[in-house]
Amino acid sequence: MTAILELIKDPYERKARVIPGLLVALPLLVPLLCVYGAKHPVLTGVIGLLGGCGAIYALASVARGRGKKLEETLVKEWGGMPTTIALRHRDTFLDSISKQRYHAVIVAKLGIVMPTAQEEIADPAKADDIYIGATRRIRELTRGDKQLLLKENIAYGFHRNMLAMKPVGMLACIFGVVYGLLIAKALQVIPPHFAPVNLADPGLAAGLTLLISLALFVAWAFYFDKEAVRRMGFVYAERLFECLSSLPSAAPRKRTSKPAATS
Repeated sequence: MTAILELIKDPYERKARVIPGLLVALPLLVPLLCVYGAKHPVLTGVIGLLGGCGAIYALASVARGRGKKLEETLVKEWGGMPTTIALRHRDTFLDSISKQRYHAVIVAKLGIVMPTAQEEIADPAKADDIYIGATRRIRELTRGDKQLLLKENIAYGFHRNMLAMKPVGMLACIFGVVYGLLIAKALQVIPPHFAPVNLADPGLAAGLTLLISLALFVAWAFYFDKEAVRRMGFVYAERLFECLSSLPSAAPRKRTSKPAATS
């Protein structure tokens, strides 16, 4: 119960992990509650009990696990996290002026020496390691920011987890549409029969089920894709680097020079 309360209280957990899990179950929960809830209060109690006993936590954990697994695949396709890609000299997401300014602020305030364009070309892996380390440090120093940066982080996590749950969510929507048609008596299994005229007045339960299932199906089919996740990732990266100006200054690390050769 404590874990569930923490999920609900934490804005990132609630919006980026719990909501994608609940949206998957929504097309099936709506007809169950609308059709059987009033007639069978025990069912409503069982659903509430399952939620209290960990169903919400389980859904959030599944969304998080699938999201992290998907992120590993996306990072390989993209060639790195958006926060890493944006700092590269060879990438064009950030304009050159902003990129130089962010590099200079990282050196001045974090004491992390950023690679030059030539050093990045010579050793891309080492350059990326520095970018990853700098980004991780920026996140640590901005963890208390609860405004725009947190919202963008939530948006990225939400889109990533929604994409990860897409196959399960679309399947649930299909079941929801079929069940909605059955409730509305527009679809009959035995004998097979389809009467679309009954959709003119499907009733509250069937109408809500069909509306929610179709809306979520369209969203999963046409909106939640890899490009949407990538776009949200770069927006978060941009907001993260904009927070550099508010960080306290630190003495920069100087490059170590080789001792002069003695004759």
